[in-house]
Amino acid sequence: MGKAKFLTNLQNNWQSLSSEKLWVIVVVLVLELFLTYLIVLSTYHNLELNQIKQVLQKTADDNLTKEVDIKVNHNLQSIVDSFNLLISNMNRRAEEQRQSEESKDELISNVSHDIRTPLTSVIGYLGLIESKNYSDLGQILKYTHIAYKKSQEMQNLVNSLFEYANVQHATSRLNMTKFDMAQMLDQLSADFELEANKRGMEIIVNSVPDKILMKGDTEKLGRVFNNLIMNALKYGKGATHIWLTAEQKEKEVVVTVANNGKPIPEDSLKHVFDRFYRVEDSRSKKTGGTGLGLAIAQSMVQLHGGTIAVTSNDERTSFISHFPIS
Repeated sequence: MGKAKFLTNLQNNWQSLSSEKLWVIVVVLVLELFLTYLIVLSTYHNLELNQIKQVLQKTADDNLTKEVDIKVNHNLQSIVDSFNLLISNMNRRAEEQRQSEESKDELISNVSHDIRTPLTSVIGYLGLIESKNYSDLGQILKYTHIAYKKSQEMQNLVNSLFEYANVQHATSRLNMTKFDMAQMLDQLSADFELEANKRGMEIIVNSVPDKILMKGDTEKLGRVFNNLIMNALKYGKGATHIWLTAEQKEKEVVVTVANNGKPIPEDSLKHVFDRFYRVEDSRSKKTGGTGLGLAIAQSMVQLHGGTIAVTSNDERTSFISHFPIS
């Protein structure tokens, strides 16, 4: 009986312990597991952080232009991504700086070449006069006339350079006014009518609708279309017509200057807006071209938030400009 009573008491005590103290044991175990998890997680994060430090330090010491290829947890990954973004921006800026330096060098080289040729002629012919190396007054007049024409070429180049530099300047401003694009094209047609007739060409203007109101700097836009029309007159070999067309669409105005002359070679199409590029160098020199007209036109179109492109085939060569209406 004593043994049975002892077992009964033990069972009752265990039940009392289970009902009153078991929750404490469970809580302690949960806390221990949680603390263990935190310790492991902290250790892992520290290892990741040390790994990131080592990789970033190595990248900084070896090659700061190379992005870091490493995957870590979400929070630390943002640090890696920010570092890679910094590297990417630095590389982009460095490339822009390199291209800018190359562009400056190219500009100096081209300007030097284009000025040196007429300047050599000016000095040469004036030198003949200075040294009295002439036979009569007629020869003097011939020499001075050539020197004068070459001086005009240099003046034309310098003026174009100033215009290009001005439109490229970061502080270049637009004097925006509301105007009728169709009326502008009509006026341009009248301005160039005599020159076109001399070259056996007819200028045709078409606008849809008849009146196209938009905002822009009329002086700069006039310069754009002056350059494009002069380009068509000078280099549209064999052309009989020049078309000036404007079309108003939902959010833009599309203006096209086209001619039916000799097409531009396909390998030259992607370069026509480059500074100093001439499709036919010798013919451009004869017509006084500086190779800056189309580059200036493109810059002025871009100042208006627009784009300009060229297409050319056996039927037509077209310079197509897209302008936002406002």
